[in-house]
Amino acid sequence: MSQTKSSNLTYFWHKKTILSFIAIVFIVIIHNSATKQYTTLTPDTITTFTDHLHNFFAYILGSVAVPFLFFVSGIAFFRNYKPSLYLSKLKSRTKSLLIPYLIWNLFGLLFAVLYTYTPLSSYISGRELFTPTPTNLLAGIFLYKYNFQFWFLFDLMFYVLITPVIYLLIHHKSFGLITCLLALLLPLLAPTFLNINTNFTIFYILGCYVGKHYLPHFTQPSTKSLRLASLLATILTLTIQSFSFYNFINLPPAISGLNLVLLLLSLYFASDFFLLKIKTTPKFTKESFPLYTLHTYFIAIIIKLIYLINPNNSLMLLINELSSTLITILIAVSISSLIHKKLPKFHAFLFGGR
Repeated sequence: MSQTKSSNLTYFWHKKTILSFIAIVFIVIIHNSATKQYTTLTPDTITTFTDHLHNFFAYILGSVAVPFLFFVSGIAFFRNYKPSLYLSKLKSRTKSLLIPYLIWNLFGLLFAVLYTYTPLSSYISGRELFTPTPTNLLAGIFLYKYNFQFWFLFDLMFYVLITPVIYLLIHHKSFGLITCLLALLLPLLAPTFLNINTNFTIFYILGCYVGKHYLPHFTQPSTKSLRLASLLATILTLTIQSFSFYNFINLPPAISGLNLVLLLLSLYFASDFFLLKIKTTPKFTKESFPLYTLHTYFIAIIIKLIYLINPNNSLMLLINELSSTLITILIAVSISSLIHKKLPKFHAFLFGGR
C-alpha cells in the first residue's frame, strides 16, 4: 500500500470502519442480558463457561470498545482541524450527530410508551418504564432517558462543542501530553461533569492529541516489528485487565485507566496483522451506527423468546448468549441495508449520512 498521505488516510478509514463495527458488536454483547434470565439454573460447567465467555467479551476485551470509539472520533475530528473550521465542523456534526440523536431519542420515548402500556413489557428488561411527566418528556428527548446507549453521542457532542478549549489544551505538543495525563486523573476528581462520564474523557482527548501531532503514525500501516511488540503488549495488558476484573489484583483507578489506554493502543497497532489482509472494506462493516442505534430494541425481546423455549436448560443459556447476539446483528444490519436501498435519503436522515 502506498505511503502517500491519501493512501494513508484511505487505510485509516478502512481500519476505522472495520474496528468500529467490531467495537459495536462488543457493545451489543455488553447489552446482552441472557445470563440474567436463567436465574433458576444450578451452576454447572456450561453455565460457568457461559459466564466467563460473556465476561471476557463484554468486560475484559470488550472494555476497550467504547474507549476505541472515542479515540478514533478524536483522531477523525482533529486530523485536519484548525480554529477557522470550527463552525463548519459544528454544521457537519449537527447532521451526523445531533439530528440522529434527537430522532432516535424521540423514537425511544415512543417505544417506552408502547412497552409501558402493553404486554410487551414482559419481554423487555433493562429499560425504564415511562411515567407521563414534563420532566420525563424533556429527559427522554434531550437526555436519552429512554435510549440509554446514546449517552455516548451526548458526551461526543459535548466534546465537539468545547473543541476550541480542547484545541488550546493540546495545540502545543508538550502541554497536550500534560493535558492527556490530567484527563487520565479526571475521574478521581469528578466521575461525572455536566452529565458527562469523565472515565472516557482521556480517550477522546488522546485521539485529538494523536490527530493533531502524530497523525501519520496512526493512519499508515504499522511496521511488522511494531505489530509484534503491540501483540505482546496486548497479551500483557489483557492479562492485567482479566486479573483486575476477577479481583486477583487490586489496581488503583489511575493505573487501571492507564492499563486500558495501553490495551487500546496495543490493539490498535496489533490489529494490522489481520486488517492488512482485508483488501476491501466489507460492506456490512459500514453499518456500525445503525447497529449501535437499533440493537437495544431487539436484543431483549430475542433473549426472552429464546429463553421461553426451555428456561431450565444450561445448554440453552449458551445457545441464547450466542444466537441472540448474532440474530440482533443480522436484524439491525438487514433493516439498515433495506432502508438504505429503498430510501437512501431517509437512511441518511436517520443515521447521519452513515
